[in-house]
Amino acid sequence: MLGSIRKFSKSFVAKIFVAIIALPFLLWGMGDVFRSGKQNVLVEINDEKISSKEFITYIQKIKLSKKEIENIGKSKIFDDILTNYVSEKIISIEGREKGIQLSDSGLKKILVRDKSFQKDKKFSRVKYEKFLLENGYSAPTYERHIKSIELKGQLLNYYSGGIKLPEFIVDELYKKENQIKEVEFLNLSKIYSKKIIEEKDIQKFYEENKNLFKEKFISFRYLEFKPEILTKRKNFDEEYYEKLDQLENDVLDGKTFKTISSGNEKDIKKFKLVNSRKTKEDGTVIKDINKTLFEKIFLIKEINSPQFINFDNKYYVVEITEEKNITLNLKDKDLKRTIESQLKIGFKVKENKKFIDKINNKEFDKKKMLDLSQKNNVPVNKIKINGINDDKKFPPKLLAEIYNHNSGEIFLLSDNIVEDNFLVRIEKDTNPKINKKSKKYKEYLKKANAEYISKVYKSYDKYINKNYKIEINQKVLERLKNSF
Repeated sequence: MLGSIRKFSKSFVAKIFVAIIALPFLLWGMGDVFRSGKQNVLVEINDEKISSKEFITYIQKIKLSKKEIENIGKSKIFDDILTNYVSEKIISIEGREKGIQLSDSGLKKILVRDKSFQKDKKFSRVKYEKFLLENGYSAPTYERHIKSIELKGQLLNYYSGGIKLPEFIVDELYKKENQIKEVEFLNLSKIYSKKIIEEKDIQKFYEENKNLFKEKFISFRYLEFKPEILTKRKNFDEEYYEKLDQLENDVLDGKTFKTISSGNEKDIKKFKLVNSRKTKEDGTVIKDINKTLFEKIFLIKEINSPQFINFDNKYYVVEITEEKNITLNLKDKDLKRTIESQLKIGFKVKENKKFIDKINNKEFDKKKMLDLSQKNNVPVNKIKINGINDDKKFPPKLLAEIYNHNSGEIFLLSDNIVEDNFLVRIEKDTNPKINKKSKKYKEYLKKANAEYISKVYKSYDKYINKNYKIEINQKVLERLKNSF
């Protein structure tokens, strides 16, 4: 049990978060119950009061470093620590009311049996002290943490332990995941792909949404500092780098692009209003510029302010001369493709809804599925699915949906981006049998128990929310933060 704690024990989180599970009711969403008054009371949990002095003592035991406070932020640290402290208090109250406690001898057994603190299979005080020292714990603080963990475990076992699940629940879980389904399906995406989006529809969509198609365009110019320009030679010699250093200093000193490039006007490259896709207003794409250079240029924010750029042993002076937000037109091929794709998605969504409505109204059956297949020359395929993990044809999410339906049902399957769309009909279900003495049965018994316990924990969270009123004195909390 303690091994998992030590994996993250050097972090700030480990210093305060020692719960087996994080109780959802303690997520930091207590703004509605903040209130003023009662100067020395920080928190009230039902009738139990937590004083500011008690909380400060708790914080001091955590031994936060100055670096942790600076990195995380004082306010967030206070919120996290208080959240955890209230959690511990509620668990303590619950344990006390249910008569659940951990004695000193019980705590000793937990520590002594921890293999991480053993040497030659015996408890080593030296290893234990070394662990506390390395992780910044005092013995009382760490042992209180362990008590809290054990108490939570016992408390949750109190609610979920001792229950023997009936065999039919294990059987049902096994059937649910391993049932063999013989299905027929029609790939609607093949039918939808035949849809042709007309120019008038693209134009209409564009006109109705023109204000959404604005994009940043820039005009710029640049000069590459080649050796031929700086030294009139092709070599990257010492003189070249000396002149290069001087030009970089000129840029840093705020000299103008005209001054820096003086005498090399014929080598200056100029581009008029180009977007991040290297596309001009008229839809043409510029090709005679290095991709990396262009990306770096587009990141420049200052206008009419020369910038020095270098990469791959190439050196440039660059200046943005103009910046505009321009509404794209349909000459932009990327925009046109985007609109076309959007219209196709909209078409698929509408068609899917029509099928869903017909199925829900019992207006679509196997015969109509076959008619649709023949009309569009798209075959109805048949496959056998051997369990919920048999993803040879359908991805896991769609498989899970198939296993929510039974023999004779017809339904529509679609993914989140409407890329895969199917009409599916389950022809036959075959329920497998499981040997109750097999290893597989034991696996499913554990799985069924885990699912049951998960439901118990969720119910327990609701119980906590209902039975514990948490009120935090905002004025006291702010005062503590400011004085920390």
